[in-house]
Amino acid sequence: MLVRFQQFVRRYPALVAAKRVGIAVSGGGDSVALARLASEAQKQFGWSLTLLHVNYGLRGLDSEGDSDFVIELARELGCKVLIERIQPEGRSEEELRLLRYDWFATCPVDAILTGHTLDDQAETVLFRLARGTGPSGLAGVLPYTAEQIYRPLLALRREDLRNWLLSTGKGWREDSSNLDSTYRRNWIRKDLLPLLRRELNPEVDQSLANLAEIAFDESQWLEPLVAKKLDELARPEVDWVVLDCERFRLEALALRRRLLRALIERVKGDLLQIQFTHIEAILRLTEESEGNGRIQVPGLDLMRSFGSMRVIRLQTLAAMPPRNFRVDFPVPGRIEVPEGAGIVVITMDHRCNYNKGGRSLDWNRLFAAPTAEHRLELRNWRPGDSYVRNASTGPEKIKELFQRHRIPLWHRRSWPILVLGDSPVWVAEFGPAVGFAAGPETRTALHVEWKRP
Repeated sequence: MLVRFQQFVRRYPALVAAKRVGIAVSGGGDSVALARLASEAQKQFGWSLTLLHVNYGLRGLDSEGDSDFVIELARELGCKVLIERIQPEGRSEEELRLLRYDWFATCPVDAILTGHTLDDQAETVLFRLARGTGPSGLAGVLPYTAEQIYRPLLALRREDLRNWLLSTGKGWREDSSNLDSTYRRNWIRKDLLPLLRRELNPEVDQSLANLAEIAFDESQWLEPLVAKKLDELARPEVDWVVLDCERFRLEALALRRRLLRALIERVKGDLLQIQFTHIEAILRLTEESEGNGRIQVPGLDLMRSFGSMRVIRLQTLAAMPPRNFRVDFPVPGRIEVPEGAGIVVITMDHRCNYNKGGRSLDWNRLFAAPTAEHRLELRNWRPGDSYVRNASTGPEKIKELFQRHRIPLWHRRSWPILVLGDSPVWVAEFGPAVGFAAGPETRTALHVEWKRP
């Protein structure tokens, strides 16, 4: 047991180098065996050990007995102990796990060891298979995480650990809630796995653990490749990410599924509640080549416009300011466009006698216009807006300009327009209106620039 524990530790330089190591100890056989193994290896690795125990108070005196047992174990092993009392709102395994790991993240340690075993791995993989998961989910309980959580017992069976404790005359606490089949994991442990061992494969636990190891190794190899490809196909914009659907559609289906999962995790931060049906719905959205489309999956809003798809968190979307804005524009001056849409800058040129690009405004024409007391304002595009562009033959709806130039829907919302009264005199990217554009006779020009992020 000790040799296999030491072999695991040596695979991870960060764990070997850790000075303060926390041991998650519930009082059960697995975590007690872990604590004793870590104590025996403590001198070799130069660790300072702290036992970490959470008391949820769900089993009354039994919960208090578990805490007392862990305190006594720490005294016997000569290490520190931290006891955290948490009152959960419910009793679900997921809630208790999240509360436990949230507390672990605050503990003054460099790394944390948990007592997950091969049996836990088999139960996790089987549970995920039945519930529905992708290849990454088949990795089950990970041997380590970026949060410096390590699981040194994943290759060891629960029964072998208990036999080892018994052979050394050491005891542990049995949690009565482990017998409650209303917990799904307990039902898998007590009923489903024994049935599979009896009727299908006596070594089904090992087979499931092997599958998890293969899935983990393949994910470790694939994830950097997928991340690199995603960097090529998706770009961050303000508070969201935009995927190039036209290039995305050229990739193999298996890669597209992995790319979407990586994209979701990049924006949302996790893959919680994301199911196969969600991935397939997003795939269908990206495959449409005409028109626009929009769907929502847990935590995210996805909108496709032309050849791009915006992926944004629902919380971010809900926090956006009202669509319409309108502010006076000082001349010269600069105004930050809402929603991170850049900055509009106006500079005044008193020596201009010709504007080669035809993108500037003639100050004298603006001043002579009998509109809105010469107040130049900046506002966003609104449905129905139209104007006559300089050198065009007639009025054009700005929406039609958007369509011809393939401007995605999410960019239109805060598209900046300069107006006198309510008449556009300059539209970002499309230039000044006829009658206000600087020309050969212009002496004072307003140079308008939209600096996009």
